[in-house]
Amino acid sequence: MLYNLKFGFDFTRQGRIDRAEAKHKELGGLFKTSGNMRFIDTSYAFTDPRAQTVWSQAVFVYGLQNMFFTGMMGKDRNSLIQVDTKLLTAVGGTIIFQSGQPLDNVGVGNDGDTRGQEGQIKRRNMSLVIAERANSVVSAGKISEQLTSSNIRTDAKMDLGVWISESLEDDISTAAAGLYNVNSSSSAISTINESYPTSDRIHYGGQNAAGAISNSGASFGSDALLSADTTANNLFGTTIMEAIKRRMIAAAPRMRPVIIRDLSKMNPDDVRSNPMAGPVLAKIFIVLADPLQIKAIRAETGSNGFKTMQQNANIRGSLNPIFSGASFYHDGMLVFEYDRIHRRTGAGGTALAEGFLLNAGRTATTDAVASGRTVARALFMGAQAMVFGWAQKPSWSEDFVDNNKPKIKVDTLYGVGPTIFNAHGTTNPTSTEAIFCLDTEVVVDA
Repeated sequence: MLYNLKFGFDFTRQGRIDRAEAKHKELGGLFKTSGNMRFIDTSYAFTDPRAQTVWSQAVFVYGLQNMFFTGMMGKDRNSLIQVDTKLLTAVGGTIIFQSGQPLDNVGVGNDGDTRGQEGQIKRRNMSLVIAERANSVVSAGKISEQLTSSNIRTDAKMDLGVWISESLEDDISTAAAGLYNVNSSSSAISTINESYPTSDRIHYGGQNAAGAISNSGASFGSDALLSADTTANNLFGTTIMEAIKRRMIAAAPRMRPVIIRDLSKMNPDDVRSNPMAGPVLAKIFIVLADPLQIKAIRAETGSNGFKTMQQNANIRGSLNPIFSGASFYHDGMLVFEYDRIHRRTGAGGTALAEGFLLNAGRTATTDAVASGRTVARALFMGAQAMVFGWAQKPSWSEDFVDNNKPKIKVDTLYGVGPTIFNAHGTTNPTSTEAIFCLDTEVVVDA
């Protein structure tokens, strides 16, 4: 036996066991010992909130991993969708975004006196309002679960994870097109900060297969007038794309392209501020087009047709996720075929599905597409085209209805909208900052 005279402890293995058993008796039997030292077992019931953390994160990751826009969201000014997370750790329901404005004075020349000639710092602001979006699943009861192989908790995890992804992406694509929140029979859904495209940021019209732009290059001004013209003259194509790009770079303030870097050539030994970024590969605008608009592109004829575009589609960054899934690259525009581009088909009335623009009560469209014709809204987007604010990332909770019927709920707090700032010193909104919409007709497959 090893006995310490100073402290009076036996430090052998048996001595440690003896002391553990004595402590066990002192605490009323909380420890179990039988030849080996034991520790208190920690376990949680299924409904204990501490057991839900891993599940909650799994749902969130599942949703974002399946979103088209995930690789285009970030906190820096080069992101297509700029994300703000301040309200995750602070109270409040509105996020204020700020945009600079170039100095508009000319300065002075040699030995000039700048007194009285100073430039004025100007800032434009916009507000993004946060709202809640939630969904849930509840079991029909024990007998229903007994009669099927479905597991309410397992299936809810999968289905609510898909729902989060679908809802977030639908809201982003809908906000980008300048459209409206989904209607709800139970409560208002207002996660989209609605703003219809300003008149100088939307073009109604297209081109024919040979590249001739309709209406002498001018916008028809409405979908009703667009769809009243000849369909074959108002399709999507490279010539109208190039015209929209010229308008984007001539806009005031000018729309900035997204900077794409070659991640395969990043150098950790580079002394610049961001050595892991890699050299600039391209400065591009992102174009999201309907599958039927892409079909029209591929049917182009002449020197500006699809074959020429394929020859020019030579900018690739194999490690850059933004290139994944792109249809083609043309004239500084990276084009994606995107199945969530909004379409409207006329049916001889004013139902919501027949036009993009709605009346104040959202009961009818005020710009109906001609009967039997279909219009799709392509999106041309630059850096900081949209803002997205989190106040609560997706989380879930579980409760029981009527004591024994499991109910699983997912909820989140966020806001999304296009960047559209108030003019300096006023509360009047200016033009949509970095999104240009293009409405063209499409020919629906038979």
